Amino acid sequence: MRIRLLSSLTLALFAGVSIQAQASSDDSCYPDWRVSRDTLTGCSNMPFLSPGNDSRVNLRLLLADQKSAPLTPNALGEDDLAQGFGPVPFPVYRLVPNPPAMQSSEEQGAASSTELDQLLGSLGIQREIAPAAGEQFLSGEGSRCRSNNDDSAAAFIRQVSQADIPANERALLANARLKLLTTCDWQGSVLLEPQLIASTQGRELTTYLLAASDFYSGRFVYAERGFVAVSVTSLPWLKETAVYMIARASLNHAQENAFDEYGMPQRQAVDKNALDEAEHSFLSYLKTYPQGEYAASAHGLLRRVHWLADDANKLAEDFVWQLTEASDAQRNVSIDELVEETDNKLLTSYADSVSNPMLLLISDLMGMRASNPPKLTREILDTQKAAFANEPALYAYVQAAFALYVEHQPDSALKHLPRELPSNLDYFAFSQQTLRGLALEAKQDWQGAADLWLQLLPLAKQPLQRDQLELALAMNYERSGQLAKVFASDSPIQSRQVRYILLRSVAGPELLRQQITQASDPQERSTAQFVLLYKDLLRGQFATFAEDLQQLPASPSADKLGTSLGYVYDGGQSLKLFHWNGDQAQSGYACPSIAQTAGTLQNDPKNPQGLNCLGEFILRNGLDSMPLEHARSAGSLGSSASDFKGQTFSRLEGYKQVIANPKAPRDDKAYALFRAINCYAPSGYNSCGGEDVDKALRKGWFRQLKSGFADTQWGKSLQYYW
Repeated sequence: MRIRLLSSLTLALFAGVSIQAQASSDDSCYPDWRVSRDTLTGCSNMPFLSPGNDSRVNLRLLLADQKSAPLTPNALGEDDLAQGFGPVPFPVYRLVPNPPAMQSSEEQGAASSTELDQLLGSLGIQREIAPAAGEQFLSGEGSRCRSNNDDSAAAFIRQVSQADIPANERALLANARLKLLTTCDWQGSVLLEPQLIASTQGRELTTYLLAASDFYSGRFVYAERGFVAVSVTSLPWLKETAVYMIARASLNHAQENAFDEYGMPQRQAVDKNALDEAEHSFLSYLKTYPQGEYAASAHGLLRRVHWLADDANKLAEDFVWQLTEASDAQRNVSIDELVEETDNKLLTSYADSVSNPMLLLISDLMGMRASNPPKLTREILDTQKAAFANEPALYAYVQAAFALYVEHQPDSALKHLPRELPSNLDYFAFSQQTLRGLALEAKQDWQGAADLWLQLLPLAKQPLQRDQLELALAMNYERSGQLAKVFASDSPIQSRQVRYILLRSVAGPELLRQQITQASDPQERSTAQFVLLYKDLLRGQFATFAEDLQQLPASPSADKLGTSLGYVYDGGQSLKLFHWNGDQAQSGYACPSIAQTAGTLQNDPKNPQGLNCLGEFILRNGLDSMPLEHARSAGSLGSSASDFKGQTFSRLEGYKQVIANPKAPRDDKAYALFRAINCYAPSGYNSCGGEDVDKALRKGWFRQLKSGFADTQWGKSLQYYW
């Protein structure tokens, strides 16, 4: 069964899910925490005009400035938060309004058929319950049959009711329209015998109805002839509708064989003569009826004509008018659907052909994305000066962005950007100042850029602007060695996600201890405490671990810390981890508490049981793939060197030490061999960290375990090596 309220915009977003998922290997989105990027990541957009943005985002920013479509990002949902998102960076779909609540089929039917039933009732006709053929499609799904619905039937029968015709002809015409309403392929007997209708207006309505039957059944040449014949009528509605339907019939005739089995256009199969007729007829309709009942539809179908004609300039003009000048009543689809269509039909196909300054700016930013050789060159950019003649500020911005992203010349970029702060920080002005700050940072002028970010903060009034500035300032402080400023009591950086990333990735022990006591956010305090204890322990700072552990309550919270530690979805750890008592000895190897193990290793860093039990702590608590150990992407927030010194302990290196220790007790060495071999089970890849060993050495470990320790439970149980 079709889901009738699934919008065309939703369909477009589903079709583009691969764009949203570029940051991962599944269908999820994950943020890439940086302000500046020159590669497309649909999951990580910023609220300034950037080569790294999805082109739909850049278009929405410009439309917001023109008051055509305000930027109203959706609130972060549960999935967004579970994937680690904050307000910025953001995936494309956050700028698309959530679909309205779905109506039941009964509610839809009642709403659309009320007028039709009333009209039929006035004629003494009772409608049989049957769904209209045009209402069996997904919203946005293309079909000539879509307009064969209750509304169009009601419009026709309203004219029948008002026409100067006898009652029997009214009944014949109304019943014939009801028959047509149930199908889009009328192949049976004649819908209505013309000889049964004698009145002039009745014959005109009959001609129209038979032409409509031909149209919905795909007999477009016959339909066009019928609509032409009735276009000379004196009935105003019938005349206007016939003129409009002539154009629709020509368009459907032109595209009849133009799509392959996958719905992709094959323009060589378009009937060019019919397409020219369609364009002429739509323009003729709009000239005669500029505010007509079908004007919005005619404008929309002209876009299709120009798309099928492969006419980039006319198509661009269509989209610009619809996006920036037309009212909602003049559009045949919503502004959000127009953005999707502009991207799908124009920007992705004709990026090199557009000449409108707004669209050319977006196209140029796409051409600045990292590629070898760059798609946009200085020579191409120089030839565009005339196209930007009426929009010099846009041209200056393109030149600045090109200098920064392609030529890597920040001084040149700064020459094209205004130094004065604007009184109104719309998205274009915000983009100019953002580019200016990024150019200063590219010159290593950290203080100049930080001053600019701070000056912009009180001016940032538009959605997402302040969030970007907080991220930019945090990255500035991190990379300039001033991380403590992020966490100062008067810091303007309040984004939780930004602060969590810096705490877990870069902060040193003193800053972590400070935030345990000073952070206003309880989760930030817990996160700082977890990171401090974890890094104390795993970096071999056992004495400070013992001291810091004393600050942990006797019964710490069991609440999981998830995304603040870098986990996604349901992953996480609680502070109870550091009260682990070693009782999960599934393999028969007993350990004391982690506090006792740390004390043992403080006294003897090579203690075999201590090394094995630290490995057990990691293994039994699922810490081998702990997000705190994941390297941040180069250049992103939190990617600078950590202030927490020391190398992270790995289980494999611990087992190697025990295996190599000639004084290690027999059970300790047997267990170390058993575990070291299992580090490669079952895939043959190391899951324990540390430096890999080749298969020959693992084979040697296996033989050593099976020969020298065959009587131990681990020597008996292990049957393979990997």
